[in-house]
Amino acid sequence: MKIAIYGQFYQKNSEAPIETLLKTLENKNVAVYLEEEFYQCLTKEHPFKLSSSLKSFNSLDSSYDLLISIGGDGTILRAITFVTDLSIPIIGINTGRLGFLATIQVNNIEKAIDDIIKGNYKISERSLLSIRTDPENESLLDLNSALNEIAVSRKNTTSMITVETTLNDEYLTSYWADGLIVSHLQVQPDIL
Repeated sequence: MKIAIYGQFYQKNSEAPIETLLKTLENKNVAVYLEEEFYQCLTKEHPFKLSSSLKSFNSLDSSYDLLISIGGDGTILRAITFVTDLSIPIIGINTGRLGFLATIQVNNIEKAIDDIIKGNYKISERSLLSIRTDPENESLLDLNSALNEIAVSRKNTTSMITVETTLNDEYLTSYWADGLIVSHLQVQPDIL
């Protein structure tokens, strides 16, 4: 099994959960890859020695079986940018304040990893939203997808903006507003 781990930054309250996670994975004999910036942060600030078997990554490919996000819900939302359309499952260990998406609590890491390795889990599929602007906005080219919603808002102005929207390349409507939040409602089909 090949597992990627992502964290946005290092905080003291994450120290014990990170150590537990890494030791648990090492005992399960899986290949572990830390996101490069997170890896650099841990090697500079972490009080325990990281295993020499750990590797780092800058991007993911389809060879990864799982991405573990360690932090809060915001960290999972950022981790999605590594997965995009690769269909790699993401699981979150909650060391942050919110835990709607990051559902593994720090006192349950070993059991959760054991269940994952044994295949005792269910995947909850989510949809990604992407945005394209006309004229093209260069700041959105590298990061143009989101899990929950996309907000379009005015910048450096007190005037309202006009947002012309299309859905599947068909004109939907125009909004004159301070901004617009676009979200996706995923409805599960009835099984007969």
